[in-house]
Amino acid sequence: MSSHESDSDVSYQARKRRRLKKTTVNQKKRKACAEIEKYTPTLSLDPLLYPPGGNIPAAEDAFTFDEAMEKLLPDFLQARLALQEKELERDDEGSYLRPLTRSEVSSLLATGGEKAQDTVSALLQRKLILSQERRQNHISPKIIEAPIDTLQEIRHPADKAEHKPQVLHALEDIKTTPFESSFSSRLQGTRGSTLPGLMAVDWETITLWMNLMQDIRDHYSLAQCGTFSLFIMDFILTWDALRNSTSPEDQQPIESMAPITYSTLQACHLDQVHDLLQRVFWTGIDVSDSLEYSPERCTVVACYKHLVIGVAILSSPQETYITYLAVKAGWDKAQIARTMLFHLIKMNPRRDITLHVSANNSAMLLYNQFGFKAEEFIAGFYEDYLDPASRASKNAFRLRLRQ
Repeated sequence: MSSHESDSDVSYQARKRRRLKKTTVNQKKRKACAEIEKYTPTLSLDPLLYPPGGNIPAAEDAFTFDEAMEKLLPDFLQARLALQEKELERDDEGSYLRPLTRSEVSSLLATGGEKAQDTVSALLQRKLILSQERRQNHISPKIIEAPIDTLQEIRHPADKAEHKPQVLHALEDIKTTPFESSFSSRLQGTRGSTLPGLMAVDWETITLWMNLMQDIRDHYSLAQCGTFSLFIMDFILTWDALRNSTSPEDQQPIESMAPITYSTLQACHLDQVHDLLQRVFWTGIDVSDSLEYSPERCTVVACYKHLVIGVAILSSPQETYITYLAVKAGWDKAQIARTMLFHLIKMNPRRDITLHVSANNSAMLLYNQFGFKAEEFIAGFYEDYLDPASRASKNAFRLRLRQ
């Protein structure tokens, strides 16, 4: 027998022994599994199937997910409530403190910014980052528990609280100071500082008409009693008022400068608004229906005391078409129209605003400054509205502000 044949026989015998050994091991494993299965209950996945059993039931016996959860939901809620009562803590006032969830922690860290503005925010952000990293690395924080008796000794019992005088309790019960007794009433007067639909108050703008009226009042007062006599008269009136010797009705009214206020259209403004618009545009204008189409978004009225000096009106919040924008004669060149147009645009963001303006109207420059662009030229647009003797052009541009 050659050496080559002897080597092949040896390798064949080795493979045969390994195959026999492997078969024996597999037989032992199968036998052991069979013995285990005798004492192990058979697990079924039928309860997890939908519908139960995996068979589609008839329409009248249909089994829904809601019906199954209705039976399990009370037990689940009760178990969750019991778990929360064990985990929740109480603050000094007895209110429950709930720990933040993972999603809430991630949301706070995402919206908190790179750097906190103050020390408290920085400490809170650092603790949230530390707790998040511990949870990701499966590190449980060390909990230091103090004896209950020690905590009870630290807290002051209610019966040992300091007794406060009754006057301090009365002062603490006062939530806010009444306006009539406040320092603000001394500066602004005893009348309430808010008006219906108030948007803005302008104390800086002084128009030519306001200066003229002030000069007339000063000239009349000086002509009546002179500068020194006027001072003496004001002193006497003030002293009498303090001593309640004269009623306010008997005193001479004192005129003073007032701010220009911007508010929404009110019913009390309609008469003056109609008169103003008919003087500026044409007769027969009636804007009473503007009170029914969201006046808080579509109307701006400028007033000096009780005098209407300007008005701006949109047709509706959906159409956003400027029907009228006018300023009273003598009050122009005081940025009143610009302010009213600003409030109209501010109250209707992300909506295009359109209007028609006469071809030779100087208001075209104002609209261009706000970004209005001419999209169309219409010949004879105002022929049916303007008086034949009017100098205003009957042709119009259609402007649009795209937002």
